[in-house]
Amino acid sequence: MSGICEGSQDNVVDDDSRGKGREMRCDARDIGSEGDDEACAVRVRRAPGMMAAARRAIAAVTATVASLGMLAACSVSFNGGSNGGNGADSDKVQTFEPAKGKAEATLNIASGSENKEVADAIQQAVDDSGVAVTMNYMGSLDIMGALKNGGDKYDAVWPASSMWISMGDTKHIVKDAASTSTTPIVFGIAKSKAEQLGWADSSGKTTPVKTADILAAVSSGKLKFSMTSATQSNSGASAYLAFMTALTGRDEPLTAADLNDAKLTNQVAALLKGVDRSSGSSDWLKDMVVANPDRFDSMVNYESLVIQADKQLDKAGHDPLVAIYPADGIAVSDSPLGYVDRGQNLDDAFAKFQKALSSKDAKLLFERAGRRTGLGGTLAYGSDDQVKQSFRAEWGISTSADTLKTIALPAASVIDQALTVYQTKLRKPSYTIWVVDYSGSMSGDGKDGVVRGLTSALDPTQSARYHIEPSSEDVNVLIPFSSAAETPVTARGTDTGDLLRQAEDRAATGGTNIYDGLSSALSILPNDLSDYTTAIVLMTDGQSETLDKSSFESRYRSSGRDLPIFSIMFGEADPSQLNELAKLSNAKVFDGRSGDLAAVFRQVKGFN
Repeated sequence: MSGICEGSQDNVVDDDSRGKGREMRCDARDIGSEGDDEACAVRVRRAPGMMAAARRAIAAVTATVASLGMLAACSVSFNGGSNGGNGADSDKVQTFEPAKGKAEATLNIASGSENKEVADAIQQAVDDSGVAVTMNYMGSLDIMGALKNGGDKYDAVWPASSMWISMGDTKHIVKDAASTSTTPIVFGIAKSKAEQLGWADSSGKTTPVKTADILAAVSSGKLKFSMTSATQSNSGASAYLAFMTALTGRDEPLTAADLNDAKLTNQVAALLKGVDRSSGSSDWLKDMVVANPDRFDSMVNYESLVIQADKQLDKAGHDPLVAIYPADGIAVSDSPLGYVDRGQNLDDAFAKFQKALSSKDAKLLFERAGRRTGLGGTLAYGSDDQVKQSFRAEWGISTSADTLKTIALPAASVIDQALTVYQTKLRKPSYTIWVVDYSGSMSGDGKDGVVRGLTSALDPTQSARYHIEPSSEDVNVLIPFSSAAETPVTARGTDTGDLLRQAEDRAATGGTNIYDGLSSALSILPNDLSDYTTAIVLMTDGQSETLDKSSFESRYRSSGRDLPIFSIMFGEADPSQLNELAKLSNAKVFDGRSGDLAAVFRQVKGFN
């Protein structure tokens, strides 16, 4: 995949609200432009006495624009504005500090992106415990990987589901893990669409819908939906496991034998053909649907994010999403928080924060955000007016525990095997066009980094380590460009060796014209892409010549295609140009300047 909220419309957390995440928000296009210091300062929300320090930090950013690094406790992010477009993906860190007094300690937490929505509860726990927390938002697979690596730099993990701790904690370093709240993974379907399908009436009351009914709607062409990648995001993985478990017709966990059952896997593959847009982040997926309700009318996501989406859609006067709970099997996120014992002696601070997070005040804020904190998935504070405004019957929200027919999770080894089967056989194939800058400035480290990133994403052996390997039906196209686009190189299926060799052998020379490269990508697309999830991935380190910009944008709009253009930014790339492309195509920009290019390319593949 995701500002603090991926794909958001400048979602600054203000000190006047309960969520007082300390962050600096500056549009990349503001940096170095007229009035940039003041424009950025408006977005800085600080406790009294900290504004002057914030302004000094902003001035430092302006003076050292090439680095755009982390300053003090601030997280610098680039926001592409509304319409689903994100700026550079360097916005995944948020620090919460106590409103009064100095923090006795700071916990560094690896967290799922969905926890951005419970900032109020986090801030409440920080205030009550006196312990600051830094939230590092990432995908479930990254959290699992951090645990396998001994916890990396993290003091705690807060994934969406316990299964990622079970799969990743091979060194047995996670202590005192406990659920903070629960939320089921549901279908959020535009009310008018749900009525057409016969799954809801005009009041929002829903009828029981089984997974087989959803499969039938997809197969008949009546339903398409957006969903996160099952190998990169918990909501996608959980939904996928629930689909497969329900379609077995048994009330038992999946087994390895089920994954070899051709009838079952064919059904799951047919259901996944309904995916019309993939995402690496549940939160970004929600924002995309909210920003483009006429284009995206159905998604698989957490109930809590469907609630958040409906609040925004309702405010904007749009058709709300109705929550559909598959009657024969549903996955529930238990959102566990656990201490990572690396010998850092922060267990006391963790215990204080965890206790505060389970207080009545914090739980109330969880429920106001759309999470459940009662026993068995019920509400503990259902009589609260703000909780009622979240769990609204006209949105199809059911507060009865009977609605949640929870699937039993399979063994960790079966989950791992199921993710491999998803990636290599069952998911909708991807058609990805990699538009790569080979201008002179990319010579050396720039080109080498791109080649390493492409290899990590497309080499079957390397990419298999992250469950992003190509399937036999995938299509990958490389379009090198400098002053003009060059001849495309196409790889079908898993045979990507020649594409990667040509990517490495090609010399970097000439100017930068990203629009000619993108126009070339549009020209080679087949007429029928219904069998693929399709994306253009642009990689550049410079500002493009703009002579071809208008003609490309006109050509893109006239094509009528929903084709996301994801950008990976290197070096001196112009964020404003890339943000414009993201807004044009309902996509986002990733920051490739951090040095961990394999991680960046893995994130990109989560969106395709």
